[in-house]
Amino acid sequence: SFRGIPGYWVLSLIVYVAVFWWASPRLASVFSQAVDLEADLAPFARVFGVLERRSFRRHPGLAALLAPFRERTAKPSTATRRLARLVAALNVRAHPLAHLGLNLLGPWDLWFAERFRSLHGGIADRLPEWIERLGRFEAASALGHYADTHPQYLYPELEPSSPSADPITLEITGVGHPLLSAATRVTNDFSLRGLGATAIITGSNMSGKSTFLRTLGVNLCLAEAGAPVCAAQWRSPWMRLSCCIRVDDSLDGGISYFYAEVKRLKRLLDAAREPDAPPVFFLIDEIFRGTNNRERLIGSRHFVRALGEANCVGIVSTHDLELVKLETENGRIRTDHFRETVDAQGLAFDYRLRPGPCPTTNALKIMAREGLPVPEESGGREA
Repeated sequence: SFRGIPGYWVLSLIVYVAVFWWASPRLASVFSQAVDLEADLAPFARVFGVLERRSFRRHPGLAALLAPFRERTAKPSTATRRLARLVAALNVRAHPLAHLGLNLLGPWDLWFAERFRSLHGGIADRLPEWIERLGRFEAASALGHYADTHPQYLYPELEPSSPSADPITLEITGVGHPLLSAATRVTNDFSLRGLGATAIITGSNMSGKSTFLRTLGVNLCLAEAGAPVCAAQWRSPWMRLSCCIRVDDSLDGGISYFYAEVKRLKRLLDAAREPDAPPVFFLIDEIFRGTNNRERLIGSRHFVRALGEANCVGIVSTHDLELVKLETENGRIRTDHFRETVDAQGLAFDYRLRPGPCPTTNALKIMAREGLPVPEESGGREA
């Protein structure tokens, strides 16, 4: 009965081989893409499975956050299992004889490539949301663990900020750095009131200025992330944190330390001049340390005055004792200091924040202790 149509299967085979040959480069690309996607999703598969099985009935907030993981028609575990089966089917390419036989029997590669294309589209649509929800869940878990392991910390009082909320109030009592052990941690009180309020902090080397700035910055990040803070009391509005603490130069970019600092301070000032945004809480450590004394003092004065007129509050630490004179010309600027004492063992620091400019310095004392040539009377102020 087949004598009437001899050769038709040969024509079909030729057409099929031609189509297969034409599609081979694309099929190789699809295979590589499928293998890479499975490898990328494999670390998440078990985590997705755990989140799908948990109900979180006692935690409605988490239940709402993880709702996409429990959609019956679009569970991540379903997509990863289907992807694994497709990759296994496409892996037959590693066995040339079996690969050839299966593709002679039917369009094996073309069929599974098309199935992968459809599955890849669904994963591409949902994966960003899965990763974003997983990231938020991981962040909440980290903050919850932090709160559970630090029961002595308290949750801050955060007030909404708005252009009409002036004067804003920042009141902090007993604040310490959360990474320091309780046995060695020294706590301090600090407050600022009104937009433009600036505290200029002076003090000797190693007296605690930089650590105090980091203490406030880290605790503000914790407070606004929803975690407890290392303080006896914390009351502040919602603020944007902007820091100029650790500035690095760049050999590849041809940027010096001073130029990098100038660019950082310019971004800070631009943010502080946005009147309709939440106020900026700025932390500036050793302002303009990368230039000479004269220009550093001139630049610092004008920059601090500009901050005093902007939508911000914050702290500037400095070794320039002349800068504290700004307190006398602007009621929104005040000075605080850390100091050292000299005992039988040498320099000692209590890391306590005190009002007013620092009455002592220690640069020459440190030089003398290390054997550098300095005047015999080394108790004067630093230059």
